Amino acid sequence: MQLISDPQLASNGVLFAIDSEGRDLAEPYTPSDMSGWSWRHLAQTNSEAREWVLHKSGIPIGEAKAMIADHARPRCTQSDQGLLFIGRGVNLDPASVPEDVKSIRVWVDQTGIVTVVKRRMRSAESIAQKFGTGESPQSPAEVLVQLFAQMMQFIAPVVQELGDQLDEIQDTVIDESTPTPDISDLSPLRLRAVSLHRYLSPMYDASVTLSNAPQLTSSKALKAEANLIKDQLGRIVEELAAIDSRASVTRDEIISQRSDQLNQRVYTLTVLAGVCLPLSVLTGMLGMNVGGVPLAETHFGFWITTIGMLTLMGITLGVLRLIKWI
Repeated sequence: MQLISDPQLASNGVLFAIDSEGRDLAEPYTPSDMSGWSWRHLAQTNSEAREWVLHKSGIPIGEAKAMIADHARPRCTQSDQGLLFIGRGVNLDPASVPEDVKSIRVWVDQTGIVTVVKRRMRSAESIAQKFGTGESPQSPAEVLVQLFAQMMQFIAPVVQELGDQLDEIQDTVIDESTPTPDISDLSPLRLRAVSLHRYLSPMYDASVTLSNAPQLTSSKALKAEANLIKDQLGRIVEELAAIDSRASVTRDEIISQRSDQLNQRVYTLTVLAGVCLPLSVLTGMLGMNVGGVPLAETHFGFWITTIGMLTLMGITLGVLRLIKWI
């Protein structure tokens, strides 16, 4: 089977086009005469692919425009002609970050399945390689469910990693023997969680519609699998919301600890200033360059003054202790 990974390298816009037996379609854009169904995986940026989706694929015009739109929100729409599903998957390319999600648009009808992507989608490639083997999907709807399942397999570890990173920061905040982490360590994690939640939340709504689609009701096993995936996505969405909330609480705790540390230091400086204030007045008076300064001509004047200052310091500390400032 001919399979192109990079959509930019698909000269005619076809990443792969296969029938239900896993054989390459000789003419990807020509309706097949075979009795089975086919899968066409197309590049969204290619003009030939866009033209075919809009005018020759038989996809209703509204759904066809959604299939090739530059930006499309995750959703699932059922019509008399077929089913439109728009999903998002994490970006696992080496030069990218997972929250830079990829979009896949899927059209399912009686003749087969059409998928359109702008960037490489490993989930589609993984399922396409099963064709012609004993594990190949038996219907277009099963391809869609397996695509959805593969996307969840890639998303779940990313969300789990975010949770583990937040746990490490929280443990550091709780442990008084370790330095308080910076808020800058927490902000990127929270932004990643919010970014993923932004796309996966509407995708969960789409999964609810998908699990009740007529294309899946004919197979109890397929419907059960779709429900399991929907529940998994629901837990992921809840976990992302919890990560955001936990990160907010952790941020508040870090700020509180920093504020307590600052208040303690200011308090210490205030007590020292209170203790030293009477001593400053005394030394200032003794340092005046005028006649009549006490003990100026006495050999023991320094020691007498020092003892007096220590006594005054003790009295000041006692007064502060008495009024419960220390």
